[in-house]
Amino acid sequence: MSPPGHTTTGELLEACVRVTGSDAELRWTDPERILAAGVEPWSDLPVWAPPGELHDALHRSDVSRALGAGLRCRPVAETVADTWEWLRSLGGEPPQRPDRPPVGLSPEQEARLLRG
Repeated sequence: MSPPGHTTTGELLEACVRVTGSDAELRWTDPERILAAGVEPWSDLPVWAPPGELHDALHRSDVSRALGAGLRCRPVAETVADTWEWLRSLGGEPPQRPDRPPVGLSPEQEARLLRG
């Protein structure tokens, strides 16, 4: 939840790369290509939805009531840094819900998609 313009997906991902010290190379890919590869919005690519009604509902909702009730949106880099610190403090693998399959693309799916 944040007001429009608070951050972008690119800013979020760039903060993730920077904070974690990753050598990940961010590559923007056409939504049609992603969908044609059988990638499921949100579950295979968390927080991602292609342009359209679902995207707008998820990322362009009116948050004025939450802001009026006191919602304070921290800078995305601060949230990423705190989350990374928490994950590192756990040691080992991050916790996963046992009633749900893991989210995200497998390394093989990602490689196929990027090869085109």
